[in-house]
Amino acid sequence: MATLNYYLDKRSVKKDGTHPLKLSINTKENSFLLSTEISLKPEQWDPEQNTVIKHKQKVFLNAHLSAMLTEAEQILLAEKQKKGKALTKLQMKTALGNLFKRKQIQTGEVENVFMKFINDSSKSKRTQEIYEATWNKIKAYTADSNSLSFSDIDVKWLKSFNEWMTPDCPTANARAIHFRNLRAVFNEAIDDEITTNYPFRKFKIEHEKTRKRALTVKQLQELRDMPLKEWQKKYVDCFFLMFYLLGINGIDLLSAKPEQLIDGRLEYKRAKTGTLYSIKVEPEALNIINRYKGKNHLLSFCDNRKDYRTFMCKMNNCLKDLIPGCTSYYARHTVASLAANIGIPLDIIARMLGHIDPTKKITLIYIDFDQSKVDKANRKIIDYLNSNKK
Repeated sequence: MATLNYYLDKRSVKKDGTHPLKLSINTKENSFLLSTEISLKPEQWDPEQNTVIKHKQKVFLNAHLSAMLTEAEQILLAEKQKKGKALTKLQMKTALGNLFKRKQIQTGEVENVFMKFINDSSKSKRTQEIYEATWNKIKAYTADSNSLSFSDIDVKWLKSFNEWMTPDCPTANARAIHFRNLRAVFNEAIDDEITTNYPFRKFKIEHEKTRKRALTVKQLQELRDMPLKEWQKKYVDCFFLMFYLLGINGIDLLSAKPEQLIDGRLEYKRAKTGTLYSIKVEPEALNIINRYKGKNHLLSFCDNRKDYRTFMCKMNNCLKDLIPGCTSYYARHTVASLAANIGIPLDIIARMLGHIDPTKKITLIYIDFDQSKVDKANRKIIDYLNSNKK
């Protein structure tokens, strides 16, 4: 069987200092080179790893070259099986033909840049999923998404896409998520010099004012003291645990492991932002944790589940039945609302929620923040709930 590798042919040099990259096909009897239609500078090619390096489009080029190498191998294998014997040099050349000319890399493809975001391991899993959801929307809207280029997307396209999404995404904020993702992909493509087109200069992403999603003290008490069925109680308990833990996000709570409970504090890294959190576990929270103690997780809810989302979906449906409109997000908003009501300073509330002013990030590196201020604020909020009369 033929051995295939890429080879930077330095015998030929172009005016811009690049050399043609070729596919080397070798057998015991024959060897020849096939043009890939790609040219690189010596410092942009790693012959040992057989990959493009130090190139703004290295992700796209490597993906393209890998796909072409696999296809070339499959073509030669199929042709050999068809002939029933080893192929001659002429037969191999004929079989491969103009493979790279037929499938030149389209560096303007929107799909390639989306894949870069979706497969970026430095981003959280949830962020990758959101970009994938946006790309799936675009694929469903576009007849031939595989050939969609940045030059195809103009203001007219964006407006049409917005109208198409409206039945399934009736709120402007839901659609805005997809447009922000697409805008980020455009910015990345511009930075990589893939395109100069930027329709977002003339297209305004619509936003709606988010309605208040906080419970009053009275509503919170009513939910806490409400007579519940056994299946409802675990969802309400989970909601209050989120409240007692400063509005912790569902993914962070349900993904937490037993070993993250250290010296009376829950230590975790927020999935959405990667921010490190250390929350003092008050007695009210500890009671709930002990009630639903898990083996593989802090809570038993996810011990036998592949994904936390199914639990969260059922939890939200339960909460909406008990208090119209209420979801797990209300826990976080309610913490902030009650904190403001009892006069906790805004900078402490921001710390409780993990919100840091971007302009102060450098300054905060040199400040050892007193975490006990957040601990005391959380205790005040819980005491306010417990002592406030209905």
